[in-house]
Amino acid sequence: MDGAVELGLENVTMKKLSGHLGVGTATLYQYFDSRKTLMRAAAVHSLAEVSLPEDIGQHWSLFARDYVRSLMVLLSDNPTYITSMSPTDFGFEVQFKLVEPFLAAMQKRGLSPKLGMRLFNKIGLIAYGGAIESVRQREFEFQDETMEIVARRQFGRLDKKDFPLMAEVMDEFTQTPEQKTDGLMRAAFSAFAQHIGEDGTKLFEEAQNG
Repeated sequence: MDGAVELGLENVTMKKLSGHLGVGTATLYQYFDSRKTLMRAAAVHSLAEVSLPEDIGQHWSLFARDYVRSLMVLLSDNPTYITSMSPTDFGFEVQFKLVEPFLAAMQKRGLSPKLGMRLFNKIGLIAYGGAIESVRQREFEFQDETMEIVARRQFGRLDKKDFPLMAEVMDEFTQTPEQKTDGLMRAAFSAFAQHIGEDGTKLFEEAQNG
């Protein structure tokens, strides 16, 4: 299963994996009856390396914030999940294993599983978008640059008269993935807090300070 993750799950075939491991293809079929079975097992196996946030009774917004960050790391470190996380390939078990502990933590805080799932849907989409942005920005880092440097350099070559509005928002455009996801979380958490009858201004920064 480690070998399948190393190869990238979207590219794995039994033949490629047997060559990678130096064993016969028939040996693999003694453990997994199909490529799909192998991929599902490998995807679940890879979760063992994921460091999910510890539940120490913190405010739900703090726990949800840290969950977003953990999911971003999982997805950005395993781009296969971003491009090929389809139920037909991996099944839903990976998702179940990520959602269940989150729902349990929210239930301890008085939120029903239904409300917890609504919140998870929000943070899941935020983490997914943040991970895509992280992967994109890493492409620039491989060239000893950053997305911000490249974007500002290319914008500097343009006639500012053609892009007067963009000139005003370059700081926003070049935010880091963490900055962008924090902004999305503030908006999502504020709306969710109001929905459950809490002060919508008490976001994770305020909760951190008590």
